[in-house]
Amino acid sequence: MFNIMWFIIFMSGLYLISFGLICHLLLSRKSQTSLILWTLWLLLNPILGIPLYLVLGTDKIHQRRLRTFEPVHHSKDEPPASKDLPKILHDLGKVKRNRISQMTQPELLWGGKAFYQRLVEDIDQAENFIHMQTYVWRNDDEGRMVMAALCRAADRGVTVRVITDEMGSFSTNKEFFQPLKKAGGHFSWNSTVHTRRFRFFFNFRNHRKLILLDGRTAYLGGMNIGKEYAGRAIGPWTDLQMRFSGPILHVLQDSFAEDWHFSTLEQLNDLNRYYPASPEGELPVTTLPSGPDQQDASYLITFQMICSVATKRLDLFTPYFVPSQNILIAIQAAAIRGVRVRLMIPTLNEHMYMVDIGRAYYEMLLEDGVEIYELPDHVNHTKAFRVDDDLIFAGSHNLDVRSYKLNFELSLFFQCRETAKAMDDVFDELFAKSKQIELEAFANRPLFTKIKQGFIRLFGPVL
Repeated sequence: MFNIMWFIIFMSGLYLISFGLICHLLLSRKSQTSLILWTLWLLLNPILGIPLYLVLGTDKIHQRRLRTFEPVHHSKDEPPASKDLPKILHDLGKVKRNRISQMTQPELLWGGKAFYQRLVEDIDQAENFIHMQTYVWRNDDEGRMVMAALCRAADRGVTVRVITDEMGSFSTNKEFFQPLKKAGGHFSWNSTVHTRRFRFFFNFRNHRKLILLDGRTAYLGGMNIGKEYAGRAIGPWTDLQMRFSGPILHVLQDSFAEDWHFSTLEQLNDLNRYYPASPEGELPVTTLPSGPDQQDASYLITFQMICSVATKRLDLFTPYFVPSQNILIAIQAAAIRGVRVRLMIPTLNEHMYMVDIGRAYYEMLLEDGVEIYELPDHVNHTKAFRVDDDLIFAGSHNLDVRSYKLNFELSLFFQCRETAKAMDDVFDELFAKSKQIELEAFANRPLFTKIKQGFIRLFGPVL
């Protein structure tokens, strides 16, 4: 009898907590589906539902805590926008935290071999500072090669700072970065989980890939540090890193300084050192940062604006396709307007279950005229959109729920006919290797396959 009484008291307490969390849930900006699912978890299984909600579900609490660690921004005045700035770049610059600037025409580095070789050359020539952040850093030949170059730079007095996401680089031990620290460099995990600062953001990742050298040269794109990006792991691998300069580096230094401050609490407030005068850039560009510290869905707004401006073509390249309803509607609307929309997804993937999640959305897109291509036996890890003749989106954003809700991401949108042509040459080769999905054949796939894809799709928001 005594034990039953304590059990009733215990469960009553849990349900009181659950009702309190449901009230918090109803004040959030979650989708209707998320509201229903979390409410069911909290009511039907409070023992599991309460800790899961506190760790994974409390976006509003997480956002408030993330915002308390914003550093002071130090960017110098940006160059005036050109009078002939494309309207879409001007409009995207109005989205919260997007910034309009200028850049030089980017050097396109396709694949890890070209990227690592060029990067090591630049690291060996750096004189002042190197700021580098990446999602994945492997302890393999490629990882050790780049690390050795950074250690050489630190040894000769260059200030080196490295941020790596602790979840993305889970397989790499912290001791791997000790040689850099011994050489005088600085290293930090992204620190979304940090018990001493009461951070338990288990579901958030810093997915940005950004490298800044001396305030003169920048790298940005979709590649991390590891052998798979050089095609030496699961198979042939296509990916893109852009190398460029221009006033945009001040904006990107702001981005790194904010992430570094979040990770270490150190402010990079030396204007003369970290924001030197940079070469003029001939290309207008909008930087597109996003993250879970924003409540205005900036990536979704940006994506819809990009789709709406397309008049002739919209090519979408993503290794992971887990779209929200807003993304699906934007893609469908473009196709219905008469834009040729092509979506390419690789079927050779680091996470093979992601392929089935993406396929669960094919049928509705095919019915509205979207062309879907699957690339077999080859990973296209490029995150890029090509719009009409000369508009380009490229960076770290995928078309998945993590990119528009849970990850810190960073991409660029700019106009350059020459760069667009160079990208198209590579993408056209990939299209030629791909298989176009036909609606009738796909709709007739086995019932078990449809059920499996629908089931896996349920887990898309947390994968």
